[in-house]
Amino acid sequence: MKLPTEFPNLDDLLRQMGVPFRPFAVSDPKLDRDLEKGKIVGGDEVEVASNGTLEYKGRKVVLYIRDMKGGLPKYHVVDCRTLKMMRSAGRYKRYVVTRRTDGEFLLNFSDNLQRAEPKTHRLHICKNCLWLELNMKYRYTVDAFPLVDWFNAIDPGYEPPPIDGLYGPITTPITGSPSNYPPDWHLRSLQCRERANWQCEKCRIDLRLRPQRRFLHAHHIRGTGYNNPEDLIALCIRCHAEQPGHSHMRNLRDYQEFTEKYGHLNYWG
Repeated sequence: MKLPTEFPNLDDLLRQMGVPFRPFAVSDPKLDRDLEKGKIVGGDEVEVASNGTLEYKGRKVVLYIRDMKGGLPKYHVVDCRTLKMMRSAGRYKRYVVTRRTDGEFLLNFSDNLQRAEPKTHRLHICKNCLWLELNMKYRYTVDAFPLVDWFNAIDPGYEPPPIDGLYGPITTPITGSPSNYPPDWHLRSLQCRERANWQCEKCRIDLRLRPQRRFLHAHHIRGTGYNNPEDLIALCIRCHAEQPGHSHMRNLRDYQEFTEKYGHLNYWG
């Protein structure tokens, strides 16, 4: 689903960044499938367009690190200072190029290097890409960047793939079951939390300050297959963890940090 009214300044921003955008020059279905899943390439194979966007064999791509030892990585949509630093340090070859736009990325961790069966994780955009290069500090948060609309804007030849056909059943670290998140989930989550004025709709804790916003989640009332506004409620991570089937969230780093910061407050009776 395209939401052009929620992306009012992107066209102007992209025009300011440089040259007109071009659709695919040559059809290559196998390459397109590989790029949707994620493809390991040499650092010198990734080109930086004059407008700062990233390309591989004429396709606009995003970059991220797939093989990890610690926390979740960020993904990159433009040649930001982080990518420049990694390139100068000789670590650019760690990146994978992809055209996947549902916010879920395939990752391998050091304790589970079964390359044939990586798991999907929801990643956030790099802050340097969003706030310094794109100048979107006050319009979008790192967890609510509408990646599919970004691709539609920078690449007229882009068509979102049939997710189920490409990847099969998708599991997430939160649900452990097939993911029914729509491609614009980041935006729907943001709108849900904004409607609640960045307050938990159960305990009413105020999390409107930007560093605390990551502790407020959009919870599916009837399950992940229902994503309309009336199906979502804004819950702090503690109240979210109390919902049926969500006790595993107590193992998350954000949950531990949240309880350390706010556990002494009498929000939960």
